[in-house]
Amino acid sequence: MESRGTQMGHVRFVLIFTISLVIQSAAANSGFEGAPDLHPIEDSFLERYRTTSEFIYRQTNGRVWVVPSESLVDGRGFPRLFIDLFGSPLRSDFVNTAVVYDYSVKSKHHPWVAAQNMAYEAMQVEGVPRSEANLVLMLLRATGTRWATKGPGNCFSRCHGPDANLEWRPIVKDEAVLELVKWARNSRLTVEEIELRVNEIILEEGPHSVIGIM
Repeated sequence: MESRGTQMGHVRFVLIFTISLVIQSAAANSGFEGAPDLHPIEDSFLERYRTTSEFIYRQTNGRVWVVPSESLVDGRGFPRLFIDLFGSPLRSDFVNTAVVYDYSVKSKHHPWVAAQNMAYEAMQVEGVPRSEANLVLMLLRATGTRWATKGPGNCFSRCHGPDANLEWRPIVKDEAVLELVKWARNSRLTVEEIELRVNEIILEEGPHSVIGIM
């Protein structure tokens, strides 16, 4: 008979192998489905588009991001400083990501941290170098819109109704963010390092700064 130690070793091996298969399966099934077919809205003073078909991004962690047909996107879900530096994200090398992220800011179906993490992953799926993705993530963390997700579960909705919106942006000086642009454009940086550096320059995070979301 096998010893208890040997049996436990077999159990650990099976668990590790199973987890590995799950991760590999999620990665294999991740990515974009369809294409962001955008129809320009001609009578708008702003650059605005209407999607003409459903567009989906499946994240490696299993979260699914759906942009329904007939959704309005304009790129303004990205922070002003990003647009000032790089122009409209809907004309960028990561337009697929821009559409999904812009809609996520407007719809607020997912937590803001999850949306920013999705954008970081999706950009690289589109072929954006990690150094550029790190830069965009820094700008989103430092100046991007944050929000309480809709529904009865968050404290703002309990006070103001399930359809009420609470959104904000961190208070930070543009000069401090601009000083990080060159630093952030580095492929060796980790998400954790970016967050630590950004937290150093944020003057005030906002009403829900302690939300912990993956």
